[in-house]
Amino acid sequence: MSELTPGKVLADVYKVIQDHPEAGRLAIELRFYPVIKSEWVLLNDIEDKARDIDKVLAKKNIINGKEAYVSMAIHDFGAVKKKLEKLREKAEGERARRIGLENVQGEAKGKVHPTVSNYTLALVVDIDIEEVHKSRVVEDVEAVFERAKKGWLALRPVFEELGVLPRYVFFTGGGLQIWFVAPELEDIAVIDRASGIVPGVLNALLPEGFVVDNIFDRARIVRAPLTVNHKYKAPNGAGLGVKGRLIEFNDVRVSLSEVLDKLEAYAKEKGIQLGGQERASGVRVFGKVRYEVKKERLETLALNLADELAPWFKKVKERGGSWHHLVNAIGAYIVRNTNLSLEDLIGKDNPDGTHVVGLWELVFQRLVEKGAEDPSDWLNRRNTIKDVYEKHIAGKPLGTRAYLKKYLPVSDEEVVEILMAARRALLPFLKGVKRAGSSGFGVFPYKDTAPRSWNEVEAERKRATGLWYVWSLAFSTAEYIFTDELSKAGTFFILVKEGKSIKSVFNETLFRSFIEEGLGYKYGMPVRRDELFERLVEVFNITDEEVRGVYIDAALSLLSPVGMRTPPCIEEFIMEFAANGNLPEDKVRHLARWIKLYAKPLKHSTTTTKLVGAGYNVDMRMAVWAKLVEFFAEDDEVAGELVRIFKEEYKEAEPPFTCIGARTCPFYLKDDVAKMCPFIFPKEKEILAVSLIDVQRHESDGIVILVGGAREVRTFIKKGKVEWVKRTKKTEKYPIAEWFIDVFATEYLGVPPDNLDFDLKDVTGILKSRERVVPSQLNEVEDWYEKFVEWLKRENEVRGVLPYKKADVHHLFIKDNMIGIPPALAEEFYRYEANIKPSEFREMLEVKLSIHYKKKAVKLSVGEKKDVRRCYLVSLEWFRKVVGEPNVKDVVMAGDIALSGLVYYESGEEVVE
Repeated sequence: MSELTPGKVLADVYKVIQDHPEAGRLAIELRFYPVIKSEWVLLNDIEDKARDIDKVLAKKNIINGKEAYVSMAIHDFGAVKKKLEKLREKAEGERARRIGLENVQGEAKGKVHPTVSNYTLALVVDIDIEEVHKSRVVEDVEAVFERAKKGWLALRPVFEELGVLPRYVFFTGGGLQIWFVAPELEDIAVIDRASGIVPGVLNALLPEGFVVDNIFDRARIVRAPLTVNHKYKAPNGAGLGVKGRLIEFNDVRVSLSEVLDKLEAYAKEKGIQLGGQERASGVRVFGKVRYEVKKERLETLALNLADELAPWFKKVKERGGSWHHLVNAIGAYIVRNTNLSLEDLIGKDNPDGTHVVGLWELVFQRLVEKGAEDPSDWLNRRNTIKDVYEKHIAGKPLGTRAYLKKYLPVSDEEVVEILMAARRALLPFLKGVKRAGSSGFGVFPYKDTAPRSWNEVEAERKRATGLWYVWSLAFSTAEYIFTDELSKAGTFFILVKEGKSIKSVFNETLFRSFIEEGLGYKYGMPVRRDELFERLVEVFNITDEEVRGVYIDAALSLLSPVGMRTPPCIEEFIMEFAANGNLPEDKVRHLARWIKLYAKPLKHSTTTTKLVGAGYNVDMRMAVWAKLVEFFAEDDEVAGELVRIFKEEYKEAEPPFTCIGARTCPFYLKDDVAKMCPFIFPKEKEILAVSLIDVQRHESDGIVILVGGAREVRTFIKKGKVEWVKRTKKTEKYPIAEWFIDVFATEYLGVPPDNLDFDLKDVTGILKSRERVVPSQLNEVEDWYEKFVEWLKRENEVRGVLPYKKADVHHLFIKDNMIGIPPALAEEFYRYEANIKPSEFREMLEVKLSIHYKKKAVKLSVGEKKDVRRCYLVSLEWFRKVVGEPNVKDVVMAGDIALSGLVYYESGEEVVE
C-alpha cells in the first residue's frame, strides 16, 4: 500500500462498516497527550474523512509534538454527548461554555460516564522491546526497527500455521503493534477475553527482550499507527521523535473470536499456561488463591462442602430451581479462590485405565447419599464445572451473587447464606495473611559513608528499599509521579557528625543511580504510578503475599488514630477483609464510622487536586476505603456491594463515635479482648484522645472542639484565625493546644492546667488528626450582614426612603443610583441592634458589598439648616436586588429625585460620626 498514512489506515480498518445502519452514532477517539485532548471521528463515510484525520494528526502529533493515540473499542457517540452535558452541568458560567468534545475522553462500562459501545472491529496487540521501553533511550533508530521486525518474524510462522494473519504490523518506536481486523462488527467482550489468552501465548513465543503489554481494556487506547513517538531520547538526552512504520500488510480480515479460539487451542496443545483476565490498568491484581488445598485433603474438603450445601440443594429443588445453576455459582467461587486445577476438580482418566477422583466427584457422591442429588446427573455436573473452569482461564467474568439471584428462587439474604456455607467448608484451608511491618524494612540511613552507585548497595538493603517504596506507593492517589519527586527512603541519607549534633544529608547521587540504573527511568521524568509499582515488584522480586502484607500494614497505619491505640476490632476487620475478600455488613458500617472520624486522610496529589478543580467532590478519607476495596475485595460484585454499604453509612456518620463511653464491646464479648480497647480501658495518656468527640474547623473563622462521654458533652469555641504552630527563630509555640488544654482542664475536668501532663506538640498532633473542615458557623461578618439586610428591609417598609431634597439625619435617602444611610441612623443599627463597633460595621460593608459601597461627606438637613455628614452609601442596584424596591416617601414625580445632586466634600471636611 503506497503512501500509507494514519488516516488511510483507520479508514481502511473501518470502511467495511461505514454504511452500517448504526455507523452514524458510532465513533472512534483520537486522544493526545500530555495535556489530554480528544478528537471524535464518526464512522459513517470514514473513507471521506481520511484526509481530515491526517490533518489533525499532522498538527497535533508532528507540529505540536503531542503523543497520538486511538481507541481500540468503538464508542457510542450518543453517550459521548451525554458525558459532555454532564461535564458542563458540573462547571459554571463561562467555564461551562468552554467545555467541548475535546474535553470528553472515552470511558469503559463500570466507570462514571461509560461511552463504549457493544462493538469492536480491531484487536491490537502491543509488544514492547523491554530495554528500549524501560530506558526510553534510542541509540540507533534503524537498529530498533530491525529488532522489532525480528520480533514479528518470530511470531509470523505460528499465525500463518493457524491461518489467522493480522492485517497490519507496525513499528511504534519502542516495539511493534499487531492489528487483527474483523470483516464485521464483533462483541466487545472479545477484548476482555484477549487479556487471558494473548499475553500468555505470545510471551512464550517471543525472543528474549520482548514482552506483550496487556492493554486489553474496553476503553484502552493504543498509539495511532504511523505517528511520531516523542517519548524517546537520544543517548545525549536530546529529544528524539521516532516515526512509526509499516512492517507488514496482509490483505485479510479475520474473526477476532477465531483468532482467540485458535491461540487458546494452540496453548493447550503446546502446554502454554494461560492467565485469567486482569483488572483495568492501575489496579494491582493479587493471585486470588485465598484457600490452598493439598491433594491429600480433597476428601476432607468434599465432605465439608457436601454437609454445608446439602440443605441448599434440597431447598432449591423444592422451589423448582436448577441444580445446574447452583453448581455453576459454587463452582465459580471455588475456581476463583482456590489453587485447584481442572483435574483436581473433576478427576482424570489415566492411560492405564485407572481413574483419579476429583473434588466434585466426591461432593456429588456425598450429596447423592444425602438425597440431595440425582445419581444419573454426574456427567452434567462434570460439564458444568469444566465450563466454569475454562471460562475462568479464558478471562471471562464468573457470576456468583448476581448469578444466584438471577437464576435461582432465593432471596438476597439466602444468596449470602449459600456463599457463607461454601466459605465455612473452605475455612480450614484459608491461607493466613500477615502484616509486613514497615519499621522492619531495614532502610535506615547510612552512617558517615555510603555508596554512590546503586550497584554498590548490598542485596538485602536493595530489596528492603524496594519493599519500602511499594509501601509508600500503596495508598498514593497520583496518576503520574516525577521520578525526582519520589519519596526518599532512608537508604538515600547519610548521618554525619557536625560538632555535637548529628545531621542527615541527602545522598542525591545514590538516589539518581537508583532511579536510572536500578529502575531504568530517566531522572526527573514523569512515570505512571501503576507502572512504577509493577516495576518495583518485578525488579525486587516481591511476591503477592508480600505485597498483600505491605498493603495491610499501610492500611492499618492510615487507620491508626493519633494519641491512642487502634481498637482491636479495627485491626481484626482489616485482617479478615484481606484474608476473605469480604466483610459482613455490620463490620463494614463500623469501619465506615471509624474511617470518617479517626482515619488519616489520603494525601492529595496533582490528580485529585485537578479533580477538585474540575468540580468533583473528593473526600480523601472515603478514598481510603476505595483503596482497601481495590486491594482486597474478592471480586467486582463484592466490591460494588462493599462500596455501596460503606458510602451509605459514611454519609450518615456523625460524631460521637459509637464506642465513646462504651463499657462493653459489641464484637468481642470476652473481657481479655475488650480490655485492649482504648474506649473501654484507656491508658492515662489516652484520656484526652478518647474524650475528643469532634474537632471542627469552621473554615477560616475559628475552631470548635467537643469533648465528653456517653452522658455529657461540652463545647469549646475559639474564634479567629486557626494557627496550630507559631515559630520564631528561637521558640515554637502551639496556641490552639495551649488554649484547649486550659479549657479542658479548668472547664471540663475542673483542675488547674498544670495538673495535666501533656506535651503541647503531642496535643496539637491529636487535634489536627481529628480536624474536620466544616461550613463556617462562626463567621460574624455573615451574621452582621444578615442583621443589616433585615434592618434595612424594616427601615424601608416602616420609615421609608426620602428623596435627597428632603434628606435628613434620621432617614434613608435616595439620589440617582445610591441609597444613603446617615451616620446617626447607621449608629442605631450597629450600636444598639448588632452590638458591634463602627469599624466592624465598615468591615462588613467593605467585605460583603465591595464596589456597591462607599462612604462620602454629604449635606443633609439638620433642623432648619443643612450640615455635612459622612454618610454610608450603597448602590441602588444592590438595594433593589437584596432589600427590595425603595419605598420613597412624599415624591410627586420620579424626576424630582434627579433635580438636585449630592454635594461631595472629598477633603477639608470634619467627619461627624
